[in-house]
Amino acid sequence: MVRPEAFKTPPQQVTRRLTTEEKLSRLRQLVAETRLQPTLGKGDVLSISVYDEPDLGVSGIPIRPDGRISFPLIGDVQAAGRSVEALTATVTERLSRFVIEPRVSVIVTELNSLSYTINGEVAKPGVYPLVTDVSLTQAIARAGGFKKGQFRSSSVEVADLSTAFIAREGRVLPVDFTRLFRQGDLRFDIGLQDGDYINIPSGLSKEVYIVGEVNKPAQFAFREAMPMSRSLALAEGFTREADLSRVHIVRGSLSNPQLIVVDFKDVLQGRAQDVPLEPNDIVYVPPTYLAQWSQMLNQIVPTITAIQTGIILGNSVGGSDGN
Repeated sequence: MVRPEAFKTPPQQVTRRLTTEEKLSRLRQLVAETRLQPTLGKGDVLSISVYDEPDLGVSGIPIRPDGRISFPLIGDVQAAGRSVEALTATVTERLSRFVIEPRVSVIVTELNSLSYTINGEVAKPGVYPLVTDVSLTQAIARAGGFKKGQFRSSSVEVADLSTAFIAREGRVLPVDFTRLFRQGDLRFDIGLQDGDYINIPSGLSKEVYIVGEVNKPAQFAFREAMPMSRSLALAEGFTREADLSRVHIVRGSLSNPQLIVVDFKDVLQGRAQDVPLEPNDIVYVPPTYLAQWSQMLNQIVPTITAIQTGIILGNSVGGSDGN
C-alpha cells in the first residue's frame, strides 16, 4: 500500500555544497570585503611624544568616555573613532601653532576597546579583548580549548565542529572548522577582527531555532519526531511580512548548509509534505521582500547571535544571583 504522504509535494532541497577550494576562495573574498581599518576607542591608552621636545612627551593618556584626550598646549582632541595616523595628523597640525615643524609620534600602549566573542563548547566562553593580532586557533587556545566530557570512561570533546561558525559584521565566513582543527588545514586559520563572533555548538545538545518573520524568535528544545509545522507553532504566529510559501530549514553549518524550502501554506492544506526536524536545525521564515539566500543569511546570523548572547547573559545573571 502507498501512504497518502507519498502523493503530497515533497520539499525542495538545495543540497549543493561548496568544495574546500570553493570555500577558501569565498573566504578570501569575504575577508577582503570585511577588512576593517583599526580605529581608537574609549578606554584605549596612548603615549604621545614630540621629537626634540622632551617636555611635551606624555605617557598613559587614556581616551575618556567622551572619546577625547588631553595634551599640553592644544587641550582636548577627539580620538575615539579615528585611526592613529589621523590622530597624529591632528595633534601635529595643532602643535604647529606653538612648535616649529613638530614631529609627533602616537603609540597605543593599551588597546582596550576592541574585542571578539566566543560562545559555546570551549572551556572559557566570553568576550575577549583584541589587544594584539589573534588568529582563530589562538582564540580557541586562549579560551582553554574545546570543552571535554566523559564517554564510556574516556575524556572526549563535546564540540560539534561541523556546525561551528564565525560571523563578521553579520556575515558568516566559510571557515571549515573540521578541516582546521581536525586536519590542521591552516588555510582556514584567519585573523580575527573587532566584533567577530565565534560559535561552537555542542554535539550533545538538541535544540532548534525558529527565526525570521515570527512573533517570538527563540531557541527551543528538540524533541523526537518534531515536525516543522509544530515547531512554528512555538513561535506564536507570524508577522505581516512573513512569506509562508518558502520557509527555509537550514541544516548543518551556516557557512555551507543544506537548505530545505517548504511551502508552509501547502503543508497546512495537506498538499505538501511536512518536514521532520533534526537537532540544530534553523527554521527561517523570510520576509516577502528577500529573494536571495545570501540576503536571508544576513538576517539569520544577527538573530541567532542575539538569542545566544541573551542566553549567556541570562545564565550569568542567574549564576550571580545564586552566589
